[in-house]
Amino acid sequence: MSSEKNQLPHTNESALQALQNLFEQFIALSEKINNSLPLVTWDEEWASECVVANTSPDEHGKVKWQPVARPYTKLFSSLENALEFKFHPDIVSFYNSFWSDGLIATHPRGEVSLIQIWNQQDEEMLKENLLGHAFAKIKNRLPITIFIGCTSDDQVIAIDNESGEVVLERPGYAAHETLAKNIAELINTLTPTLKEYSEGAE
Repeated sequence: MSSEKNQLPHTNESALQALQNLFEQFIALSEKINNSLPLVTWDEEWASECVVANTSPDEHGKVKWQPVARPYTKLFSSLENALEFKFHPDIVSFYNSFWSDGLIATHPRGEVSLIQIWNQQDEEMLKENLLGHAFAKIKNRLPITIFIGCTSDDQVIAIDNESGEVVLERPGYAAHETLAKNIAELINTLTPTLKEYSEGAE
């Protein structure tokens, strides 16, 4: 995995390190079980630099891939201008550190899906969804949270933009449970699986 990253402005070092460790565990699991880098179903219209160069789809239509460190960018500057608030550094670190497919991992309460950004098109779609989510929170006068994944029973996993706590909520409602004090603490409780993100958590 390409992982040479320095601490950057507006990011959280512990969050970055926890995410990098999770990806390293994910790759190690794939190499142990399948003697290969992780596999993902190939879609030529959904390309990503995560896909290993000069590889062709196997007999099952899958290609090897791995998370790739992405250069620091002002990923959410347009959203912050539209919403008139800054994103919590943990949110920036979670989304702005790697190009990657999402991950399915196990948590003490069950499987969870974690969102990541696969390519530029995926990034734009995510930002549109985050903007809609935040505007809905504002309209309903609810604390601002930014979603990062979901549970197997379709509860939203989100980061509270004020405190940085990782919380559970149902769409349209305020958070009803705190999972962790911060994103690093949550990630450190997760164990990666080899399920494709498209399969979802169960």
